[in-house]
Amino acid sequence: MGIRVKGKRFLIESTVVIILLVFPQLSPAAGVTPIDIIQSGTAKVISILRESEMGKAPPLKQREDEVLKVVSHYFDFDQMAKMALGYSWKQQTPQKREEFAGLFKRLLFNTYVDRMENYHNQQIIYDGQTIEGNLARVRTHFINKGESVPIDYLLQKEDGQWKVYDVVVEGISYDQNYRAQISAILANNSFDTLLGMLRAKVGQHG
Repeated sequence: MGIRVKGKRFLIESTVVIILLVFPQLSPAAGVTPIDIIQSGTAKVISILRESEMGKAPPLKQREDEVLKVVSHYFDFDQMAKMALGYSWKQQTPQKREEFAGLFKRLLFNTYVDRMENYHNQQIIYDGQTIEGNLARVRTHFINKGESVPIDYLLQKEDGQWKVYDVVVEGISYDQNYRAQISAILANNSFDTLLGMLRAKVGQHG
């Protein structure tokens, strides 16, 4: 009996290997495109929002860490923080970089969740994707009260994984918008002042 089970298991495992070799696109890690990642991540976030709204789960405030965990899988918050700070990133100590990155991550996350809360019951359309080497752009839009609200995601591929490094809402780039604000603050204030302002801004949400 044991020999027959082992033989059957070997046959099954051999068949699986052959299938993956002949049809590699069936492998879970293969063929995942930027638009797949955005669709999957957005669907998970919207599901959480709707569950909380309908009373099938705790309020969103109690589930923010759950949403953050989902979003962190496809958002490169550290890269977004570096881009927003620009040249000033290299001038800061590791401790201040870490604090800035943590605060900026929370700020971006709060902005993202607020927007998704406003639009999660609207129709979302995935218009397509453009891939050039290790960079990609996923074009989407929400239909909100008869009006189209375009939201594009810019992604970069590192170590075989696509992650968002910028979001463009109605033609306005998150990165460029925050970088301009941060540059204006640092033009007349210290980096510690900037950190204080970020702490206050993040604290207002919580």
